[in-house]
Amino acid sequence: MKFTAKDLPHIRGLLIMLAITLILGVAIVYASDSVLIEAQQAKITADREWSEARRRLERIKNEQEDLQGYYHQYQNLVEQNVIGHEKRLDWIETIEKIRNQLSIFSVKYKLEPQENLNLEAAVPSNSFNLHRSNMRLDFSLLHEGQLLNFFDALSAEAKGMYLLESCTLTRNDSIRHLRFVPNIQAECSLGWITLNEKTHMVNK
Repeated sequence: MKFTAKDLPHIRGLLIMLAITLILGVAIVYASDSVLIEAQQAKITADREWSEARRRLERIKNEQEDLQGYYHQYQNLVEQNVIGHEKRLDWIETIEKIRNQLSIFSVKYKLEPQENLNLEAAVPSNSFNLHRSNMRLDFSLLHEGQLLNFFDALSAEAKGMYLLESCTLTRNDSIRHLRFVPNIQAECSLGWITLNEKTHMVNK
C-alpha cells in the first residue's frame, strides 16, 4: 500500500498516537530500569543490615554464654568458701573429722593471722583482694600412707582452697618394732587462700 500527501490528513492522528505510544514505551522502560536498580540497591542494603544484625545477635549470645559460665564458676567458688570470709572453724572441724576417719594418732594445728597478698603487679584485679592464712600441722602417724590419705581427703572434703608448701617426716626408730604406736612424726606447712570482693567508694 502506498501513501501520498493526500493521505497525510487521514493518518495524522494515527501517527500522533504511534509517537505517543513510543514515548510512553521508552518512559516505561526507563522507569522500569530505575525501579529495578532501586530494588537491587534496597536488597543489597537489606542483606547488609540483616548480616550485621545476625552478627550482633551472635555476639550477644556468646557474651551471655560467657557470663553464665563466669556466674556458675563464681557461685561454685562461693559455695566452696573460696570467695568470702575465711571459715577457720570449718577447716579445723574437717581436719578433726579426717583424723578420726583415718585413725591418725594425733593432728595438732596452728593457724597464723590472715595476711593480704599483693599480686596486682602480676595479676591485676579490680574486683578481689587475695588473702592467705598459714597453717602448720603436726602429725603422729603409724605409717607414711596415712599422711598421703589425709591430704587426699582434705582436698576432697574441705571447703576452701589451700596450697601445700612442705612436709618433713621423722621416723621414731626407738619404737619402730612396736605395733599401734606412732612410728612417724610429720610437720607440714600450708596456706589457706580466700578472696574478698573489693568495696568501691563512690565520691559524691
